[in-house]
Amino acid sequence: MIGETYEHLGIDPQFVSWVKSDKVLGPDSVVVEWLDADSFAHNDPRYAPAGNFHFTPLDDCVERDG
Repeated sequence: MIGETYEHLGIDPQFVSWVKSDKVLGPDSVVVEWLDADSFAHNDPRYAPAGNFHFTPLDDCVERDG
């Protein structure tokens, strides 16, 4: 999901609704959804759980595909 336009490809509609209503995505950021196993997932109760979505700022390493 792209922060500037909220353009996205098949992200969970409830997640999209939450992002828009709570305004948690800045215009210069993107949301990445893990499609395979999340490499940050863990079962350690000392740390916050890792979700399937990652919010990250845009930089010159992010390229638009398409």
